Amino acid sequence: MTKLYILFNHALFGQGIRSLLRGRRAIQIVGMEKDEAKSVEAIQALHPEVVIVEESGRGIGSATLSAILRKPGVGRVVAMDIGHNYATVYDRRCMTTTRPEDLVKAIRKGLQGQGSAAARSGTAKSPRSGMSRGKSPPGRRARAGP
Repeated sequence: MTKLYILFNHALFGQGIRSLLRGRRAIQIVGMEKDEAKSVEAIQALHPEVVIVEESGRGIGSATLSAILRKPGVGRVVAMDIGHNYATVYDRRCMTTTRPEDLVKAIRKGLQGQGSAAARSGTAKSPRSGMSRGKSPPGRRARAGP
């Protein structure tokens, strides 16, 4: 069972995600929080494998994202921008990279599951919104990631 934590800015978002996922056998919602600092503490205690973050409006700060991904057990953060039907998935994968081939393997693993060459190049269109992947949603500036 995948343990999931929800970090939200708006209660309606948090409740909506919880309602959508409630009752799914493979998912257990272990907590929800509006305050970023409190959520980082709760994630430390609850050890969810996945954290869903509402990214609308003010977004998620890179310091918060970095703090979440450093917590033991957290392997994925899904940052959802519901205003644009857009989600950014941050995976924490650890690999030993002692040779150049190891770096190439790490790069290729990041591309697995993306499908077409357009998806790999970052120019594929999002199926819902028509936005190009790899670019900031309309009206939003790109932020430097961790």
